[in-house]
Amino acid sequence: MQVSSIYHDQKNRFGNTIYNGLQKTLYTNLIFRSNILNEVHTYKTGVSFVLDDIGETVNENQYTRKEQVPGIFLEYSYIPNSKFTAVGGIRADLSNYTGLFFTPRMNLKYSVSDRLVLRAAMGRGQRTSNVFAENIGHFASSRQFIIVPENLDNPYGLDPEVSWNYGLNMLTEFKLFGKNSVFSLDYYYSDFVNQIVIDLENPREVRLYNLNGKSYSNSIQTQFDIEVVEKFDIRLAYRFNDVRTQYESGLKEKSLSSRHRAFINLGYETPSGWKFDYTLNYQCSKRIPNTMENPLEYRLDLRSPGYFTMNAQVSKVWKDIFELYVGGENLSNYKQPNPIIASHDPFGDFFDASLIWGPVMGRNIYLGLRYYIQRK
Repeated sequence: MQVSSIYHDQKNRFGNTIYNGLQKTLYTNLIFRSNILNEVHTYKTGVSFVLDDIGETVNENQYTRKEQVPGIFLEYSYIPNSKFTAVGGIRADLSNYTGLFFTPRMNLKYSVSDRLVLRAAMGRGQRTSNVFAENIGHFASSRQFIIVPENLDNPYGLDPEVSWNYGLNMLTEFKLFGKNSVFSLDYYYSDFVNQIVIDLENPREVRLYNLNGKSYSNSIQTQFDIEVVEKFDIRLAYRFNDVRTQYESGLKEKSLSSRHRAFINLGYETPSGWKFDYTLNYQCSKRIPNTMENPLEYRLDLRSPGYFTMNAQVSKVWKDIFELYVGGENLSNYKQPNPIIASHDPFGDFFDASLIWGPVMGRNIYLGLRYYIQRK
């Protein structure tokens, strides 16, 4: 039996805009687990209940949601040997807003050898979006939140978000130049049946509406680890994100999101207890929401530049008890120029501090001391 509860009271003032939210949540989950004949076939089943009691105030407008969702679930695991595992499950939930809905899922794992493992996953997800709390950063602007409702019986008049999600993973260990190496490859795809679209294409508005068209996310990530010499490790990683959504103005790349991200990490540890760590990060250019309706001096380019950031740390351990460390973040001191539109006029019509695509804090140097009461 699992029981948890949340009480969260939040009060905010963004210039002349007030946002207050009160959340009271209760979650209970009763699980029964057993075998079918033997441990090759196992299952879990049970019941759950979620109560979300949420009240929000945006200036003079009030929004309430008291959602009750009882549910039942069944999960079956098939593990015939140490090489193969299959886990399938399905949930049935009944929301007092959206009615009965099902969320199936499936996970597969196959060990081709001791050094090569393949995984696959798929499933359906559904959630009720808290549109203000999840986009609270946009209150730091002169934009007006505009909700385009389609079903007044639902929270905010919007439908729940629904997506089908798929994933593949490969992990392999091998020797390269006689050294231990690990390579992993991940691919994830999400296809949204419905999504709450956050439309920033009008610089005066944050428009929220149900998806009418396509919305998807393709993500590919690779990671390579190698121990060049004893205690000297190199990690290389790259991620490609293709995230697009159908806006009222057309199918567009998700704004303020980088399609290409990469990093390299170098780590070295000496026998005497010195540790050195260096990381170089790269993010490519990002699409910036259209600001062409602003006066010329308050317009931004349609894309940001790509940029690098660097972090490093050096530490020393004495007698396995004390550790002194010094390091720095964003050592290249790269900062987004003029991150706030119309910063001199925070109560004006064009103020906008929500279009952040890069670091706004410069170089940060830190020094610290750790004392280990007990080390494992």
